[in-house]
Amino acid sequence: MGIFSSHSRIAAALLGAAILCPGRSEAQTKQNRQVPVDSLIYDLKNPDPVRRKDAATALGMNKVQRAVPDLVAAAKDADPSVRREVVIALDRMVDARAIPAFVSLSSDSEKDIRERCIHGFVNLYLPQEGGLTTTLHRVANFFNPWSDEWAEVVIEPGVAVDPAVVPALRDRLMQDADEGIRVKAARSLGILRGRDAVPQLLEALRQDRSNAVRFEILRSLHKVNDASVARELVTYCTYSDARVRNQAVFCVSRFRYKEGVPELTRLYEKESALPAKQADRQYREHLLDALAFIADPASKDLFAKELKNPDDMLRLHAIEGTARLADAAQVTEMSRDHLREKDPKIRTAQAYALYRMGRKEFLDEVVCALANRKSHNEAAQYLVEMRPEELPELYAQIRNNDVAVRESLAELLGTIGDSGAVAPLQELAKDHRGQIMQLANRSLRRVMARQQ
Repeated sequence: MGIFSSHSRIAAALLGAAILCPGRSEAQTKQNRQVPVDSLIYDLKNPDPVRRKDAATALGMNKVQRAVPDLVAAAKDADPSVRREVVIALDRMVDARAIPAFVSLSSDSEKDIRERCIHGFVNLYLPQEGGLTTTLHRVANFFNPWSDEWAEVVIEPGVAVDPAVVPALRDRLMQDADEGIRVKAARSLGILRGRDAVPQLLEALRQDRSNAVRFEILRSLHKVNDASVARELVTYCTYSDARVRNQAVFCVSRFRYKEGVPELTRLYEKESALPAKQADRQYREHLLDALAFIADPASKDLFAKELKNPDDMLRLHAIEGTARLADAAQVTEMSRDHLREKDPKIRTAQAYALYRMGRKEFLDEVVCALANRKSHNEAAQYLVEMRPEELPELYAQIRNNDVAVRESLAELLGTIGDSGAVAPLQELAKDHRGQIMQLANRSLRRVMARQQ
């Protein structure tokens, strides 16, 4: 389908020449631009389906924005090969006027057309910024040490999604016979924060027979951030499929569902009691990470015990839980352990714990850990959890001499989204080193969007 016929190659060449040819007068350029574009738009209604298909292909390849309304009209074409090229063209345009076509074609008889419509919906609302490599990947509610490429993808704050989009995706989730389409629909509802689809997401979680779909539903419920679902998700913390089970544990913890602590504790202790060969190590890590994130006082003794665990990841989570409880009774032992520790992740967690216990000087160490790839994600997560009254201490860190640290702070302040970050971000936006200026400007947009 991506191969041009001879007609479409000629049309595309003419169109490219009309748009890009240098050295002509303005009148000549206008005339040459007008004729082939109008001819291609006219061909969208040609009796020959090959001509219609080739016209849609050429318009899409050259991203002719003024052809969008005509392509939307062509979405009703009886020939599937034409509809396919129409939806591909509209997806390339990244133009909100294409939404009616995506909605109508999202229930098309052809699987690849439905799939392209889902991509088109998401593509409309994700950032189109190029040339910006972010340094902060997993922070705030989206920090997940077991994540893949889709785990943190979500629309920017303040982005309004067309009301027709979520129902169309919801229908694909509930009605599509193809598992892959249902997976993508579930994933897209999370990316677009489709809160109106929460009842259907829960219904599909109960009824869909695909564990891949269930996994994406759980992740999307987390992104939608409706904590009312947490109670039901606890029942999936013992699910037979490990990926679904671990994601359910993660979701319950990120909702900070304290009522789930007894069950999570029971499951952790049960798993810990198994012989090493029978225990699921990753499941155990998820459970303790969840308890550490919720940080209920009922877990205090468990954290104290696990501070001595020989497993580094379990010890890390125990330190994190102790930090979030800010248990000052542990400050001497934590300080002593910190002097002996070599692992960058654990040292960062200990520094965070000591800061939370009142040792303010350890904030410097947590911030500097942003520059170390081995401790970057952990440091970012801890800093984004800072309380409103502590944020001025973080803002003062923007004068750190390390460019990597300043880049991370420029992005992290946008993730936090506090209005007090405006002045520090404005200062960072004047810094031309690395990507500091670009990241600071993007964060400023994020902060301002949250204030609207």
